[in-house]
Amino acid sequence: MSRELPQITLQQRQMMMTVIWLALIMGVVTFGMIVTFIGLKEEPGKGLPVITYLGMGLAALMLVLRMIIPNMIARNQFTQAMQEAREEGNQDEEQMLGTFYQIFMVRMIIGLALLEGAAMINLVAVMIENQKLAFIPVAILLLVMIASMPTKSKLDGWIRNQMENYNLEHQN
Repeated sequence: MSRELPQITLQQRQMMMTVIWLALIMGVVTFGMIVTFIGLKEEPGKGLPVITYLGMGLAALMLVLRMIIPNMIARNQFTQAMQEAREEGNQDEEQMLGTFYQIFMVRMIIGLALLEGAAMINLVAVMIENQKLAFIPVAILLLVMIASMPTKSKLDGWIRNQMENYNLEHQN
């Protein structure tokens, strides 16, 4: 006797994305508060703040990579899902949307993880070198993370865009 697990609804998938989005943001905010309260008791060092500059450069790089890597991975996954759907014939629309939501979630997590890592490195730079300058990229990265909130309209727009791109690329 096998028990089949209930399928996750689209609303539950969207809620899961929102929770993950919020958790990644809260990780940066919490660590930032800890760094602010614990790490800024001394004066900045007299030497060149190498870690701060490295963190700022890494933040800029991650902002660029966030626009490339997650979209590349998602495009490949979307194409693969569409090809599998064509090979299997007619698939349930809700099941296909669930697959697309899952691809969007992977894309979102990868993009936010790139930004979160860069923000954390800048917060570590604040702790080590006591340079308040490193808070600037953290604030920028947090704003981009906040703007990445997974709304229903963003999900639907992304799916529509992917479908149009797929149809243009695979016209036969």
